[in-house]
Amino acid sequence: MSDTEVKIEEVVADNKSAHVPEGDASKVLSRKKRFAKINLSIIPNSCTSMNLICGYLAIVMTSRGEFLIAGWLILIANIFDILDGRLARLASVESKFGAELDSLCDLVSFGVAPAFLVYTRYLEADRLFSLIVTCIFVLCGALRLARFNVTPHSKQGVFEGLPIPGGAGILATLTIFELQFGHFSAFNIPAKAIPFIVLITSLLMVSKIEYPAIKKTPKTGNRRLIAVMLVIIALVVNPPITLFVITWGFALYGLVVYFIKSLFRFYRRFVLGQKKAPSTE
Repeated sequence: MSDTEVKIEEVVADNKSAHVPEGDASKVLSRKKRFAKINLSIIPNSCTSMNLICGYLAIVMTSRGEFLIAGWLILIANIFDILDGRLARLASVESKFGAELDSLCDLVSFGVAPAFLVYTRYLEADRLFSLIVTCIFVLCGALRLARFNVTPHSKQGVFEGLPIPGGAGILATLTIFELQFGHFSAFNIPAKAIPFIVLITSLLMVSKIEYPAIKKTPKTGNRRLIAVMLVIIALVVNPPITLFVITWGFALYGLVVYFIKSLFRFYRRFVLGQKKAPSTE
C-alpha cells in the first residue's frame, strides 16, 4: 500500500469520527461507564457472597458438632461484611441491589447461624424455651436490618440499636471463649445465663440506643491508626480474648453512654428544673 493510499484512509477515518452525532457519542461513553461500574461491583458483591457462604458453613459445622469452627466462621463472615461496604464506597459502586443482597446475607450469617449455634451448643435441653429465645434473636435481627434499610442516609452516621453483626459477634465469641477457656473456673460462663444473654442482645438490636457507625468513619487519623495497630497486635497474641473484649466492649459502650446521657437528661429536667422554678410561697 502506497503512502498516498494510507493518507486517504486516515482522512476517511477522521471524517467518519468527525461526523459521529453527539448523542451517539454520549451513549457510547455512558455504556462504557456502566460496563466499568458493573465490573467493579463484582468485587464487593463477591465479599457479600462470601459472607453468606461463611454463614451457611457455620450452620453445617454446628449440625456436625464443630462449634468452635462455626464460631470462627461467623466472625470471618463479619470481616467480609466490613469489606464489602468499604470496597463498594471506594469504587463508588454502591447500589440498591448490593444493599438488599447484603441484608439477606446478614440475616443468614448473623441471625440464623449464631442462633442455631447457641441453641445446639447450650439450649437444646429445654427445647420449647430455647426455640422461643433463639427465634426472638432471629426476629430482632431481621427487624434491625429492615429498620436500617429504611433509615435515611443522612442519619446513618450513627447506628440506632446494636448492629446485627455485633449481636452475632457476642454469641460467636461467647462460644469460642467458653470452648477455649471454659476449663478455667474463672472463665466459666453459667449455663443459666446464656438465655438471658441472648435475650438482652436481641433487645439491644431493636432498641433506640445509639452506636457509632465504625464502618462509615470518613478518615483514618493518627489515633485511629494507632488503635488499629494495637488491635492487630492483640489479635496476633490472643485472638479469642481480643475478639471477646472488642465485641462485648462495643455492646456495653452503647449501654454505658445511653445511661450516662439519661442521667444527665434526668438531672437537667428535674434537679435543675426544680431549682429554676419560682417559689409559690
